[in-house]
Amino acid sequence: MDYLNLKQIEARCPSALTQNHANHLSHIYKFIPTTEVVSILGQEGWLPTQALQVNSRKGYESESLYKKHILRFRNPTHENISKKIGDTFPEIVMTNSHDGSSSFQFHAGLFRLVCSNGLVIADKTFNKLKITHKGFDQEQVMKVIKITTDRIPLVVGNVQKMMDKSLTHAQQHEFAKIASFKRWGEDKIIDSNQLIKINRREDKGNDLWTVFNRVQENMLKGGTIIITPKEKGKTKSNRSRSITSINQNLNTNKMLWELSENFL
Repeated sequence: MDYLNLKQIEARCPSALTQNHANHLSHIYKFIPTTEVVSILGQEGWLPTQALQVNSRKGYESESLYKKHILRFRNPTHENISKKIGDTFPEIVMTNSHDGSSSFQFHAGLFRLVCSNGLVIADKTFNKLKITHKGFDQEQVMKVIKITTDRIPLVVGNVQKMMDKSLTHAQQHEFAKIASFKRWGEDKIIDSNQLIKINRREDKGNDLWTVFNRVQENMLKGGTIIITPKEKGKTKSNRSRSITSINQNLNTNKMLWELSENFL
């Protein structure tokens, strides 16, 4: 596994390396550089694997240095744990911004190599942990790392349960139907076959974990045909866009994870 160095992070996510906050913030806001937290995570064995940030609107490119960003970290010492769930690795997912729009937030995550999709665990299972911009405390970061690490066996255990849970054809469609309602609303007409579609050989299977991954990938990449009923029996049809928003990605992943746990 190749991990990112600071130069690579800067190229993909310049706001993560910013060393000051946006000018409009008051003295109450205490700047906490993302780089310092990255360093602490690294000392504890958590190394960055992915980095991206929110795009700036045209004409506001100068704000890009302060935008919300997301970094994913993996610990090489957890490889033995990963073997229990095949091609999937536990991660710490961190979000932050330097424009006052977000505190430091830490989430438990999973990364599945076969589809390069990053999953994020629902807050119902593992509450996201926050560090507000009111001062920097290394002990607080260390506590977050420990809590996240301690919860990993629980997350891995749930994945194993999903792998052992077989779904009937009807249950797979029910899963996709509920997911589509939660994502786009109950007034939309969506063929659930689009969401449970198999995209690769590794995704053939009827277990809950496989179905969850198929729905997650098809939902994230977009292209789902959505039909909206109109007046006088007319309808409007359009295709969903790929999910590129950090918040939308996190929310969609957490919704699907919680739904999967409800099927156990």
